Amino acid sequence: MKKLIHFGCSFAMGNGVPTYIEGLESGAHVHKDRGSFKQKYGMKAKSPQTCGSVLADKMKLQFQKVAGNGISNEMVVRKLLQTDLKDSFVLIGLTSHNRREALTTSFNSSHWQTYKMVAPEGEYKKFKNLIFNPWDKEYTVDLYGDGQIRTAIQILYMQSYLKGKNVPYLFFNALHNDFDKPINSECDQLLGQVNTKNFYKLRGNFDDCQHGWCLKKELVVSDLDQHPNIKGQRAWADRLEPQIKEIINANR
Repeated sequence: MKKLIHFGCSFAMGNGVPTYIEGLESGAHVHKDRGSFKQKYGMKAKSPQTCGSVLADKMKLQFQKVAGNGISNEMVVRKLLQTDLKDSFVLIGLTSHNRREALTTSFNSSHWQTYKMVAPEGEYKKFKNLIFNPWDKEYTVDLYGDGQIRTAIQILYMQSYLKGKNVPYLFFNALHNDFDKPINSECDQLLGQVNTKNFYKLRGNFDDCQHGWCLKKELVVSDLDQHPNIKGQRAWADRLEPQIKEIINANR
């Protein structure tokens, strides 16, 4: 094994914020202007770190990031199929199931853009929101349940793909997908097929996903930005490491 590949959303992009800073609006780009950051907050911004980069350093592996701010699990599936996984360990942090993506005509029809499907009740039209009401009054769409079941199917598909290629891997919920409360028996049955030896706390509650756990421990950027800071990324890596070691030892 030569490489660790981390797939995910902004939680896999990481940031350079060392610790919790009250009032910091966003930590996403602080590493690009380290002088101003140090002058304002009295500390140095670092290069962005993620739990994946921390684990790669610990395991003495090369690190590859396949991630983007605001991306969907659909992008993770698509990119997984296009990435060379030879001699690699794959780490996948699932994002929220309400994110979708669609191909646009930009860049010779090669650009994908994230959007959200929203129900007509209690929602309003805004950027990236698609009001979904194809049946008018005949049926009421259950976007919450639809997202849960779609994500469960995506997990099963990706696990089957990785198993078929004999690639060691671990999934975790970067954001909470409500698998502790499956919407119906179909979702429950699908989740029952997931290989939990390769999924960190599949049916965990909000405090068991990376977002919720780091927020509870105050290991986030600020009161205005709930992404994990560097301490949070390192602490989350420590939580995943024992299960990753078990997976690697089982594949030897």
